[in-house]
Amino acid sequence: MKTSNTKRLSDPSSSEHKDEVELVAKLKEGDSRAVKHSFLHYHQPLLNFAKQKISNPKDAEDVAQETMINCLRQIQLFRQEASLKTWMMTILRHEIADYYRKRYAKKALKVVPLSQHLLSKPIQDSSQVESAVKNTLKQMSGYRKKILLMKYVDGLRVREIANKLGKTFKSVEAELWRSRENFKQIYAENEYGK
Repeated sequence: MKTSNTKRLSDPSSSEHKDEVELVAKLKEGDSRAVKHSFLHYHQPLLNFAKQKISNPKDAEDVAQETMINCLRQIQLFRQEASLKTWMMTILRHEIADYYRKRYAKKALKVVPLSQHLLSKPIQDSSQVESAVKNTLKQMSGYRKKILLMKYVDGLRVREIANKLGKTFKSVEAELWRSRENFKQIYAENEYGK
């Protein structure tokens, strides 16, 4: 049964294929009815799959909704080489992987708090911390320093930073991680000597 469904979708003369092509065209135009139709048609299968992979129902719902949002944001990139549902499921798989990566990262941060790592020597007052942080930032590359300042001084969220820099959410997230690692390394070298 599944094979015949796939065949009909890949057959340009099938009504399912024509309906999907029309839906995608309307989504690319930003048609609100098409957005609502796609949500009603695809959200539940995405949610069901997310619930199979993520035990917490609320987290599964969040991941499924984030997938729908990301699909709509990226619809211009959809080339219709596969069905819309297949493309959305691929994005969902990436979102699930990201969910577990973030979850693992949060656990790791709870195990090794940053303050314990960075502040292993006793500090007399806050000016010492300020001086050490400024000194570390001076030694960092301009871009890494800028991205840390945007996140921790300006208080911007990752998505806001991505928008300001014209980069993707994922690339900014990865660069923030590298920048934090670079900061920790320089700070440690300054504290313990090279």
